[in-house]
Order: sequence, then C-alpha cells, then structure tokens
Amino acid sequence: MPTSAFIPAFAWQSRAILGRHWRVHLRKWHTALLPPLMEPLIMLLAFGVGLGSQMTALTWNGTSIDYLTYLAPGILAYTAFMTSFFQSLFSAYVRMHFQKSWEGQLTTQVRLEHVVWGEAFWAASMATMYAAMVCVVLVGFGAFGSLTLHWPWLLAALPLLFLGALAFSAIGLLFTATLPSMDHMGLPFFLVIMPIGFASNTYFPLPDLPVLNQISLVNPLYHLCEGLRWLLITGEVHWHLAAAAGLFVLMLLVLIPINMRLLRRRVFGDG
Repeated sequence: MPTSAFIPAFAWQSRAILGRHWRVHLRKWHTALLPPLMEPLIMLLAFGVGLGSQMTALTWNGTSIDYLTYLAPGILAYTAFMTSFFQSLFSAYVRMHFQKSWEGQLTTQVRLEHVVWGEAFWAASMATMYAAMVCVVLVGFGAFGSLTLHWPWLLAALPLLFLGALAFSAIGLLFTATLPSMDHMGLPFFLVIMPIGFASNTYFPLPDLPVLNQISLVNPLYHLCEGLRWLLITGEVHWHLAAAAGLFVLMLLVLIPINMRLLRRRVFGDG
C-alpha cells in the first residue's frame, strides 16, 4: 500500500484546506445550524416517540427495551454516516466541478493530495459536529425523562464517530471521482446509502437470516450502531466497536490511494 497517499494528511496544506472550508461555513452558520438540530429531533419524535408509542417493547441483547432507547444510538451512528457521505460526494463535487474551488487551490502551494485530504477532513469534521448536535438533542430527551442512557459515554463516542465519518467520506470521494455528471448523483444513494442503511440495524433489529448475518459482518454501519448501543445502553465496551474501528481503518487504507489515482486522472487527465 503506497504510503505517499497518507503522508499529505499531516501537511499544513491539508489543514489549510480544512480551515478554508470552516471559514466559508461560519459565514452561513445561522442557516446551517438548524438542520443538524431539527433533523434528529424530528426523527426521534416521529419514530422514537410517535411510532414507538404504537409498539410494544422490543428485545435487544435478551433485554426488553423501548423503541426510543433502541433508536437513539442508531440515529447517532447514521448521522455520522449520512453527513460525511453527503459532504464528500455532493459538496465536494460542486466545489470541484462548478465552483472551481479545487482549481484555485491548486494554483497555490497546495497539491491535489492536500485537497483530497482537506475534503475528507472537512466531511468528517462536519459529520462529527452534526453527531455532537444529535448528542445535545438526546440529552434534551433525557432531561425530560423520555430517554435514559449512559450519558458520559456520549463524549467518548465522538472520536470513533470521527474515524467512521472519515472512512465513509472515502466512499463519497470515490463517487466524486467517477460520476460523470450531477445527473448521476442518485446512483450512490441507491447503490451505497440505502443498502448499507437497511442492511444495518439503525432503525430496527435485523431478522435472523443467514444472508443478512453474513452481510452485517462486513457492514461498518452495523457494527457502529451495535457498538454504540452496547456503550450507551449498557455502558459496556463491546467487540463491535473494535470491529467498526478495524473496518474504518481498512476502508481508508484501500480507498484513499484509489481515490488519489482516480481524482488525479479526473482533474489533470493523467493516465
């Protein structure tokens, strides 16, 4: 595995790209703040409270729990997954193709490797920030007595969520490098987001089917959701967290060099 693809991650140019994205984002913070707060609130109210009130308690880990308790860690994991994928796909594609931000950055001391890492770090940072806002919403439910979790573990979960978001951003950048136009943006959602989401246990426990059991073993979102449930519901550090972290690292090791090569071909036309 070529290490040259990972060395630029520690360069000041990559941090400069990340800083640029933060400065642009802060100019519109008043409009960008509402969605990450309202989306989990609406999801938890609609599904956890609304749908949950129509359901009997479900069984998880041999214990009967209410649906809102089951759903909360899944929403936290899914937020990191969805946000990082969206930022590294749609937003990065717009900056590369329409806004020509990449073109301007590459006229400075910045190389393409720094731009790619800057985009990945930005997607992961945004996803972690959104996840932190989900934590605020969950604490709000806890303050009203609607939800009981092991609250100190929320902060401990954020580094793993950042690593997961960084890995998921590598998938988004892969499509940024290969999609021919904006008209094809729907393909990743049907090919990646929906299969990963529905083959995880974000919203409901998976049925005990041999095929699904095998798929879930290689689904990083499944392990992230399940690991966070053990952490936040029981307060235990479960092997699912290690499995999620291992899959995230493997995704980065495999996808980042591929993304560098494909994006170089797309941006510069290199063979």
